[in-house]
Amino acid sequence: MASIYADPDVARFVGGDRLTKEAIEFQVSRFADEWSEKGYGQSAVLDRRSGAFLGRIGLHFWPAWNEIELGYVLGKEAQGKGIAFEGSVRWIEWAQSQPDVTYLIANIHPANAASIGLARKLGFAFDRDDTTPSGVPTLIYRLNL
Repeated sequence: MASIYADPDVARFVGGDRLTKEAIEFQVSRFADEWSEKGYGQSAVLDRRSGAFLGRIGLHFWPAWNEIELGYVLGKEAQGKGIAFEGSVRWIEWAQSQPDVTYLIANIHPANAASIGLARKLGFAFDRDDTTPSGVPTLIYRLNL
């Protein structure tokens, strides 16, 4: 993740300057804990041919909002190839099979036009303007399941 977050074009939408080594280690640890605590989390995305790490796609619980987010981060070389769409569809299908999950959110940086487009393609609709717990303005899109 550190090498993907090192790309300023990727990092600007997911934390920018706040993506220190310590912050990335904490995030990865938190995602790992979420698997054991919630039974879901972020999945590593690997290239089918080479096995190279391309990024992450999955679900993340936001305690501040009491909501589950479908989110992803892919390195530049993996963007625009349908990978985020394919992985997101699989996670939506999984969420639909869970009786206690009635909707998902997408927490999107306001300038991230590609992610807004993907959210809409997946069936998410704009829900609200908000601010992340770290104080960053964000757009929240919602998908009722």
